[in-house]
Amino acid sequence: MLESIHLKNFKSFADAEVKLAPLTVLVGANASGKSNLLDALRLVQRLELGWTLTEALLGRREAGREVAPALRGGSMGLARSVDALVELTLRWSWGTELLTHSMGIEVRGEPIFRRERLILDSTSRFVVDAVHAKGSSPRGVKLGERTPEGAYPISFPSEAHQSFFREARFSPGMLFAGVTFPFRTMEQALFLDVMPTRMRDYSPQQDIELGAEGENISSVLWSHSQRHPDTQQEWVDWLSELCGPEIVSLDFSRTELGDVMLVLVEKDGTRTPARSLSDGPLRFLGTLVALRTVREGSIVILEEPETGLHPQRIHLLVEFLEAVARERQLQVILTTHSPQVLMALSPEALKSTVLCARSPEHPGTVLRRLGDLPHFEEVSKHSNIEHLFTTGWLERAL
Repeated sequence: MLESIHLKNFKSFADAEVKLAPLTVLVGANASGKSNLLDALRLVQRLELGWTLTEALLGRREAGREVAPALRGGSMGLARSVDALVELTLRWSWGTELLTHSMGIEVRGEPIFRRERLILDSTSRFVVDAVHAKGSSPRGVKLGERTPEGAYPISFPSEAHQSFFREARFSPGMLFAGVTFPFRTMEQALFLDVMPTRMRDYSPQQDIELGAEGENISSVLWSHSQRHPDTQQEWVDWLSELCGPEIVSLDFSRTELGDVMLVLVEKDGTRTPARSLSDGPLRFLGTLVALRTVREGSIVILEEPETGLHPQRIHLLVEFLEAVARERQLQVILTTHSPQVLMALSPEALKSTVLCARSPEHPGTVLRRLGDLPHFEEVSKHSNIEHLFTTGWLERAL
């Protein structure tokens, strides 16, 4: 699990650190830094996947097509100040072990790595100590060769601009320096951005993985219905609670070529295909299916997942997110502008909610868990969270 993230000189962050929970909700005014925090996670994921720093910042193309867009702001918008390193530090836990992954990026001119480290907290020693080599030749220390300080350095030639995940070929369960890393980290994270327009078409029945925008929803559900017919009732129950008409079953329309389209069947026999469903049910269903089919133990990131849902139905989404995070050991990080989301959270999840705010007394974005705000528990007993959220009390409590 990702225990915490510490950002220095990254976009709107001067120096901010926050602890994360199995379900972490990010709240705050527009332009307060919520999306910048998610951009930090997206940057780390791209680097862990082996992308060069240039690709991670400016986007990646393969076979003439865009695989991923540029990070918002590209390289020019990465640093709060070009005179200091951009520093990102993530702390991971598995069992009783804690692993700290930190990196420093210089943005004066072309962005380049200056250092990157893995530290095993239980021994307080470096597992990997990566230092960017100036000039075109490495400094002569091979990967895995131990130094007097106990570090295992990796040197980068100046033209490499790559993280150690590419150089060292790290992979889940790899044994390195006597330590086994059961890595899932950001490489396996899902940035879910459900797009109803991508969910209304027929999809090939062989495409059984849901895309990050919800594409292939029909074929994924069809496949699950074939392999696990008992699970179909869960989708039906949730949709029946969400929608006005009572949904009693899922069916599928198939073409001669084997493409499938989801059809919702109402109690009175009415059949509504995916192409005719409104945005709200499709977004809700896409989120349900994504979190039920993503690899167990993964991180899932969502921005405003309540979009399109009736305020009186938002509690269904929150209940599902908390339940599925527990059952499948997922870590869910989401942003919201909805007080209904906060009102539906369990007391524990509410205290773990992170406020992103700007304050004249603090440079850059400030990150605070609501449970750490002065007098939050006392005040929240007398005023509901919607009042504290909409009146600005949370920001004033910093």
